[in-house]
Amino acid sequence: MNDDRQTSQPATPRRWPKLLLAVSLVFNLVVIGAVVGANLRHEQDTRRFPPPDPEMTRALGMAPLIDALPRETRRDIGVRLRAELGGTRPHRATLEAEFAAMLAALRADPFDPEALASMLDAQQARVAARVAAGRAVFLDALAQMNPADRAAFADRLEQRIARGPRPPH
Repeated sequence: MNDDRQTSQPATPRRWPKLLLAVSLVFNLVVIGAVVGANLRHEQDTRRFPPPDPEMTRALGMAPLIDALPRETRRDIGVRLRAELGGTRPHRATLEAEFAAMLAALRADPFDPEALASMLDAQQARVAARVAAGRAVFLDALAQMNPADRAAFADRLEQRIARGPRPPH
């Protein structure tokens, strides 16, 4: 008796299980990398909530206050300010128009210092409104803290002040 299995050539190995295994391994590595990367970046995630401009907070004397706040409180303050002010910075088109007008006033002959002064006054008023809004939101966040959280904030603030200013990046 002749057995067809014995006389036929060995079956060629299938490639799809190896390919599926390789794809699965790559996918698992990508997922693990994303999880590890997200955990490493947890405290540095600036995509949705960029940190305040350190130069501005330093100039306003706000850096120690902001640094001493818990991360969630800083995030809540940022969300509220964005909602109240329509973003954290003036719109680029507005700034471009203001500076174009300022450049025109500077190049005008005869020079009109009152026109330039009114432009500077408008800028100062916008900045003052933003500072007032930030102050109100900051005070409200502190008022919503319980006494233990405020005491912890005071402790962090005291440590931050004792440490001194951070060197600029």
